[in-house]
Amino acid sequence: MTVRVVVTADNHLNRYVARMPAARLDERRTRLRQAFRQVVDGAVAERADLVVLAGDTFDALDPRNLERAAFANFLAQLRDAGIAVVAVGGNHDSPRQTTDHGGYAPFDEFAEAGLLHYLGKPGGPGELEHVVLNLGGQRILIAGASWSAVGIDGGDPLAAANLPSLVDGAPDWTVVVTHASIEGHSFPGSFEPVVKRDTIAALGADVFIAGHVHHSFTTTIATADGRPCQVLVPGATEWMTFGEMSGKPGFWIMELRADGTRSLQCKPITPQARVTLEVTGVELQPVGLGGLRPDVETATEVLLSRIASRENPDALATMRIHGPVAREVYEGLNLSAVQEAGVKGFFTFDLDASGLVPEGIAVPGVSLERRSQAEEIAATVDTMRGQATDAEREFLERAFDLIAPYFVGGSDRAFTSDQSDASAATRPVDEGVQA
Repeated sequence: MTVRVVVTADNHLNRYVARMPAARLDERRTRLRQAFRQVVDGAVAERADLVVLAGDTFDALDPRNLERAAFANFLAQLRDAGIAVVAVGGNHDSPRQTTDHGGYAPFDEFAEAGLLHYLGKPGGPGELEHVVLNLGGQRILIAGASWSAVGIDGGDPLAAANLPSLVDGAPDWTVVVTHASIEGHSFPGSFEPVVKRDTIAALGADVFIAGHVHHSFTTTIATADGRPCQVLVPGATEWMTFGEMSGKPGFWIMELRADGTRSLQCKPITPQARVTLEVTGVELQPVGLGGLRPDVETATEVLLSRIASRENPDALATMRIHGPVAREVYEGLNLSAVQEAGVKGFFTFDLDASGLVPEGIAVPGVSLERRSQAEEIAATVDTMRGQATDAEREFLERAFDLIAPYFVGGSDRAFTSDQSDASAATRPVDEGVQA
């Protein structure tokens, strides 16, 4: 007699991605539903007895009707296959207070329809919310706690929790499910609830499952009476950020046997491709100025070539340009052309040039000293004057005269109507004018 359990978490159905075009966002959400479908299809194919959803099944408290309908269809498929479903809420799909959707989570409507068991009470003192299921000829106690913000400063949301006492005898297996980081396996530098290993030991469960961290992890912790507790962090079913690419998304199959033994198997899910392009300033600097770029190639062409070498219309891509470059290289970059090429070459493309600075490399005839805001504007006006008509030059000079006093220290630049002559002068700063 064996109970087969499928464990999944952090599916993030209906996930929102900033700056992603609407049509592509719809496609991306379709990929997330397809990943969850692989979990459901896997549970049916493996003839599972139980599916455990360890939080953040949805990315928000108010998923679109499309995601709700798809999820209802998945649950109906599991029900028809005779597979029970138990769920806890995560930090994305649990209400923080009763004013959030009346305190109701997306799971509540499916629980009330009898499609799943929802352990929606957050972690805290006292007995954990639970359900007892007879599966595969064995009696399984599943106790759970949804996300709790009580320990948001790194506290333990289950420190004062305990397992329920059953009046009709001990179960064959005790499983605890929650959504929180586990001590030693959390997001670096985060301030969030962390379940201590001592807490897991004190609870005394046979299996401890925790969603939230998107990288999978397994270990065993000895309980207070010396029994091994199997700890499982299933991870996400898709890459949600570029920082997750070192892990493999998927779901897990756990077997709980009548003789007290158990086994774990990971079922990987192929994620949507991601491409990370890193370009340093020295790669954009020409060889003649101590860099790596051939003198016959422009810095923009280097970036376009890098995109062309990795382009994949199915991949989410990001390009990060960073480091010092000569000012003439910096000002010669056509980032609009780079952005356009990236958008054409990938599913989505994010360009980050915030780390690229025109400083740090000595270039003959080019000053790399840090300029004030007024000096930068003056330099820009100088450049624009060279291609302007007389009327446009007059407009530029008048505009500069109006805005220069708004910058601390003003400017020491004055412009004449003669394009070839820009004489120095001192401009008074009106201290009564504030930006």
